[in-house]
Amino acid sequence: MSDYELKDGVLKVYKELDFDYDVTFDRACSELVLCRETKLTIDLSHISRITSTYIGLMAAAFFQAQSSGKTISVIAQGTVLQTLRRAGFANFMPLTDSGRIFLNQDRR
Repeated sequence: MSDYELKDGVLKVYKELDFDYDVTFDRACSELVLCRETKLTIDLSHISRITSTYIGLMAAAFFQAQSSGKTISVIAQGTVLQTLRRAGFANFMPLTDSGRIFLNQDRR
């Protein structure tokens, strides 16, 4: 499995976004913004750590997408979701708790 998977406007992240800067995440975000879809998603539900470097890259991708008439939402859980909320992402980007998504699917 690769660290990132981009398909149909959804960027799934499988690598913890901590410590050193990873240029491949930056590239993956740029590719996401270039997708033909107008509603884009960054899925962080498979990770448990994120640092400010990656938060900044996600914010940059959001504003690049917005300038192209696109939107980006984020799916996350636990400490990653809490970190994004503390960073103010909920003020400009839709955040979804992936833990609640999975709970709702289990109830069906």
